[in-house]
Amino acid sequence: MIIEDYHNIIAEIVEIDTDVNSIAESRRLINEINEREAILLKLQESVKKDIRTEESNYIKNKAALREKYSMNQKLGITGMIMGSPKKRLIKELKNLESEYNTNMEELRELRYIIDDLLIQFNDLKEPLNKSIRDRFGN
Repeated sequence: MIIEDYHNIIAEIVEIDTDVNSIAESRRLINEINEREAILLKLQESVKKDIRTEESNYIKNKAALREKYSMNQKLGITGMIMGSPKKRLIKELKNLESEYNTNMEELRELRYIIDDLLIQFNDLKEPLNKSIRDRFGN
């Protein structure tokens, strides 16, 4: 999934009306929070999968670059014109690593946001459950 898609879904999940005046509204809010928590848990799994995929792709791409330049050991005039394979390998590895670090930072930030939202939703449910129990006298 694209990072922007995650942010759009999270933005929709965060928009919740927490004003309750009755037991029915409290129950509705708890149900809504439970539904949103389920969505967040699915997103959390998806982000974890994307992180593993990104790590795997990085390792595969890094190996492919090493393979590409290990077989291209041309010396002489073509080597002078095209540059050293080692320098090109280093340049491409740096680009690959920079892209990987950017993607991983965004994915880790998403994971942190999702974890934080799950904690906030759990903290929001506790007083609602307590108020329902207090109103019923349990």
